[in-house]
Amino acid sequence: MTTDPTRTVIVTCHFEASPERVFDAFLHPDTARKWLFATPAGQMIRAEIDSRVAGQFTFTDRRDGQDIEHVGTYLEINRPSRLVFQFAVPKFSDQYTKVSIDIQPAKDGCQLTLTHEGVLPDYADRTQAGWGKLLSALAANVDPNAAYAIITDPNTIQFQRLLPGPIERVWSYLADDENRAKWFSTGHMDPQPGGQMEIAFLHAKASKQSAPIPDKFKTIENGITVHERVVHYDPPHRLTWTWGSGSEHASEVTFELSPKDDKVLLTLTHRRLTDKATMADHAGGWHTHLTVLVEVLNNREPKAFWSIFTDTDGVYPARIQ
Repeated sequence: MTTDPTRTVIVTCHFEASPERVFDAFLHPDTARKWLFATPAGQMIRAEIDSRVAGQFTFTDRRDGQDIEHVGTYLEINRPSRLVFQFAVPKFSDQYTKVSIDIQPAKDGCQLTLTHEGVLPDYADRTQAGWGKLLSALAANVDPNAAYAIITDPNTIQFQRLLPGPIERVWSYLADDENRAKWFSTGHMDPQPGGQMEIAFLHAKASKQSAPIPDKFKTIENGITVHERVVHYDPPHRLTWTWGSGSEHASEVTFELSPKDDKVLLTLTHRRLTDKATMADHAGGWHTHLTVLVEVLNNREPKAFWSIFTDTDGVYPARIQ
């Protein structure tokens, strides 16, 4: 009896983008260099793609002064539903493994399934996590509802998400205690300017799925509760509350809702953040919470909170410098 010495890693991801747009992001060098085989702190210095069967690709990511090459060959190209390639990272191993990308139309976009065959057992978990990060970066480049935060002034970050309406429904996920708990935190909010707001985080309960909590957040594994104050309450258009109330460095979070065709544009603006590191920390948290909100409002089961967070961990410190 022999044992298969390799593993198959499977990762799935929903994109609110057309199958064509997602498929093309693998083969257009200007887009692919932004995410494929890229690392947050690295610099993609080479992205060459010969997008035909038997054509080859080379991506070189410069990391800490070292050039890491990813090389491979396309085995199957069937736009926009299937892409298969083999690749290797010569610096670490001459072994080629096989990756299959299958894309199916789905409501409001498409569903991608990535199957990576030939992964050594010791690298299976690392490979799973790596593809999670890369597909999160792909989403940020093709899916408006996964876009990274922008900096609107030296102390402000801002996100926008286009959500299924009506506007009153989206508002309820900001103002109603029970609905807010489905994506952000439990706790009661007194719905008026000057009202008190309890924010009780227990991130592990943000999804039915589970994932290990990163070591740096072990201190809040059993939850954390803070108390804030409502600044603006204008249903169903604007809600602002304090962040870090009582601190000399308190900031403010504002949610603004506006109709956009049959959907609702949510703009989240976090102002008065003290420094770049604080901006990056808060951007990572909001990115994760908003990802959960998008899934909940689209009646999809979100991934585990800490899994989503890990997919973007390291991105914002590199982007906000």
